[in-house]
Amino acid sequence: MRKIFALAILVALGFTPVFAGSAMAQKKQAPKPVWGAMVGGLSDIQSITAALSVFDMKRAATIADTLAGRETYISNIAALPEVVRKGHGKVAAEAKILADFARSGEEDKIARQIGAVLAACSACHYNVRDAQRRKKME
Repeated sequence: MRKIFALAILVALGFTPVFAGSAMAQKKQAPKPVWGAMVGGLSDIQSITAALSVFDMKRAATIADTLAGRETYISNIAALPEVVRKGHGKVAAEAKILADFARSGEEDKIARQIGAVLAACSACHYNVRDAQRRKKME
């Protein structure tokens, strides 16, 4: 339980700067719907962590299902590039696993799976979105 509580504090403090500067960053980074979906996903992860800190597995599973549904929807938008759709599909798959672990109440697996969801997000951002920015910095 200490791991979950520590993770909840870390996530809460870690996302504070994201929300504080979201309006300014959104103008530079992405179109409004894309930005909204990204902030929604981060908010879902934060809410799942908060639910886990009080062992509310039903709420954590519900939020994870919502995240998986949103990511599945995005992964099926034909107008998006294939690589973006695949990335969102991977996040959806990881979020479904997270929801299953939350329903089973396995705290250690849930904590690791939150990391897997965030890793799926980060991998796509690193390989797709940020590749051009890294080239400019070299």
